[in-house]
Amino acid sequence: MNKLMQASLFLLFLVLFQNQVFAQDLNCEFKDLRMEGVESIHISDKSLVINKELEIPLDKSRVVCGNFGRQVRFDGMALGYQVILESCTTEAKLEGRLIDSIKEVAAKVLCHKATL
Repeated sequence: MNKLMQASLFLLFLVLFQNQVFAQDLNCEFKDLRMEGVESIHISDKSLVINKELEIPLDKSRVVCGNFGRQVRFDGMALGYQVILESCTTEAKLEGRLIDSIKEVAAKVLCHKATL
């Protein structure tokens, strides 16, 4: 019974921790090719901010990520941009794509905890 209680508390801790991992600001960078006209990408308050002026609201959902179980996914579309980010890793980071639908280009992005 004691092991069951410990396992339950551990699972509760994991769920609470996962919800707080992305509660803080995240800096994003391009993984391979840069997107022309985009100098900075930042996630803050459930929005993706491009060049410190264009704000794209993000919707949060849960997706199945193979061995990682159900993870967080953020989607948003506004101002000619679309963003899709998932946390399908063991680290506190988001990976995905930023799509400029006007110029018809896409780039892979990696978002991680902002450093001071």
